[in-house]
Amino acid sequence: MWDNILGHAKQKEFLQRYLKAQERPHALLFVGAEGLGKKQLALAFAKALLCSSHTGIDHCEACRLMNLEDGNLSHPDFLVVQREQDEKTGRYKDISKEQIGDLISKSAFAPVMSDTKVCIIDDVDRMSLVAANSFLKLLEEPPVGWVMVLLATDENKLLSTIMSRVVCLRFQPVPVEQVARLLESRGVEPSQAVVLARISEGSVGAALNLAEQNILELRQQGVAFLEALPLRMPLNYLAGRAWQQKGFERPEAILLVRMLQLLVRDLIMCKLSLDNKIYNCDLQGELLELAKNWQLSALKAALRHIQEAYAALENSVGVRLALEAMALKIDQVYKE
Repeated sequence: MWDNILGHAKQKEFLQRYLKAQERPHALLFVGAEGLGKKQLALAFAKALLCSSHTGIDHCEACRLMNLEDGNLSHPDFLVVQREQDEKTGRYKDISKEQIGDLISKSAFAPVMSDTKVCIIDDVDRMSLVAANSFLKLLEEPPVGWVMVLLATDENKLLSTIMSRVVCLRFQPVPVEQVARLLESRGVEPSQAVVLARISEGSVGAALNLAEQNILELRQQGVAFLEALPLRMPLNYLAGRAWQQKGFERPEAILLVRMLQLLVRDLIMCKLSLDNKIYNCDLQGELLELAKNWQLSALKAALRHIQEAYAALENSVGVRLALEAMALKIDQVYKE
């Protein structure tokens, strides 16, 4: 049913019992970092709930209408509420009051084909306050025959009154070894698979995404920058970097900053003699050498500047400006 989804054995066991139970909670909350497989498991669970035998592998009409392989989710008793993309900026907006109002209107209708109606609400922690208060009313008086599966990355952003009305399943990172084996099965070389698995911090989705990008090349650019410190002529040095050229786009810049963040984090681990905690394990020798030239306080300051750059890029600050400002600040704290 969901054997193709890595990890989360306890969550799967709970959902298996849920499928067989006579009395069921009407709302479940899947909470955990992005890329852990929450949505994939929620979709597989929805398919099983709608299946005539509650297995999701019955090849019944309900299963045909919930084809997870090709993304054809046309079952009349299945709904998804998710953030909408702004046409002008391309950024995703919070779930709106209008979206929840539409869901409330649909809640007046009983299941049509199956004995259950399933609604997945993705990024429920990114719901406007007005929308959240409207949604609370739906949780307080749940429609008969409905099951709602809420997905969130940060439960602290949810109203306490919503938390009190759901059964929470917390998702933890998948063991690095399992993620590495999955990457190897997708054709990634074993040495790279281990590095990508560690960098992704147990997130299957992140690991698969990183494997499709030139992440190791961007990481090497980050290493080259750290090795060049202190910069004798900072502006001249930056002018020659690939990440300061016109064709370097925002997605690449965000990945570069993310790699720098992990590299500096690893340097901090080196300074604390926690070598076994290093993510970039294939660069351990280089990192240990680099760490000798840093003060721990300077590394912590550099990490703050990197995080500021990440936030700036997320908020549409110019790519060249954000990266240049970050590099100059890191160079300054290194020299102090």
